[in-house]
Amino acid sequence: MSARAAATLATSVLLLGVLAAPASADHQIQHIEPAAPAVDRFADDVPRLVDDEWGIPIGGFGGIARRAPITRAPVIFVHGNVVDHADYYPVRDDFMAAGWSAQELWALSYNGMGNGSGSSPIRQNPERDADHAGQDGLPRGTNNDVNVPDLEAFIRVVQEYTGSDRVHLVGHSLGVTLVRRTLDLHPDLAQDVVSVVAIAGANHGTSLCAPMVSRGTHMSCDEIDKDTDWLVELNGIDGGRETYDPIRWLTVYDGTGAGDVAFVGPDYALSPQLLGADELVFAGMDHNGLRMGEEAVAAYRAWVEDVDAARGGAGSDRAPDASAAGSAGDSDVAAATSGASDASS
Repeated sequence: MSARAAATLATSVLLLGVLAAPASADHQIQHIEPAAPAVDRFADDVPRLVDDEWGIPIGGFGGIARRAPITRAPVIFVHGNVVDHADYYPVRDDFMAAGWSAQELWALSYNGMGNGSGSSPIRQNPERDADHAGQDGLPRGTNNDVNVPDLEAFIRVVQEYTGSDRVHLVGHSLGVTLVRRTLDLHPDLAQDVVSVVAIAGANHGTSLCAPMVSRGTHMSCDEIDKDTDWLVELNGIDGGRETYDPIRWLTVYDGTGAGDVAFVGPDYALSPQLLGADELVFAGMDHNGLRMGEEAVAAYRAWVEDVDAARGGAGSDRAPDASAAGSAGDSDVAAATSGASDASS
């Protein structure tokens, strides 16, 4: 099998989360407990969270020391289905090579340890492969709604730890719709977000979900199959909720209907678009290459840097009387981290 064919097959598994084992009785079909927590690469003093659904520690990377100096608003990377934060190691490294610090670069792993489905024929990720050594490799699928509490809590941890209310969110695949859903349900957070980079997201459906047929069998397709009620609500009437101020939006996608296996054919080629967003189009690039290919990363990193400079870098846009709301958010973080301590004891 060629490298491209193997990547295509892996990506099909990635977005849908097709599983070889049955779900437990209290979870949707095609949804089983993670084999293990994802690797923890946070700085020692970063508050630890527990997965809202599974009660396991949330892995990820980020941090140097609480309130260590930063100049840019922190970036939070959000992975896709059945993988984890390790998919962003090459992206993190490219940002750091361009002058970003570990205090400014963050990622979480919702749904525990992922597998190696996030591979691309155009770039290797040996650090991720080392993280996953000895794992069973099963793709454990999930969806958007069940992971909103984890992303919301993580954003608040990063804000408190860094001292910057302003953040950037970079999502890939399912991570795009997860970011959008989280901001939709928590508009107070949306006011703090400088930019959203939406890479190969199923904003208008995916060819990996057979229309209507996949619903009820693959839990992510209940949300991101073409024309689901869930997507209609997320996008709003005539696309009126696809983008909104004060966030700057960027979509990154293939656009040919041939390069990205998640959006095959003319009916899906432009699905990653968002009305009102800036665009970076890499014709023929594969699903995971759009996230971690060096050309793609350099382009969306430069866009983030320009937007960050225009907004003023790290800091806050909240009105003075919003400090009370911030304190409430800090209390939520404290409660979540207390749960993490209980889970690990």
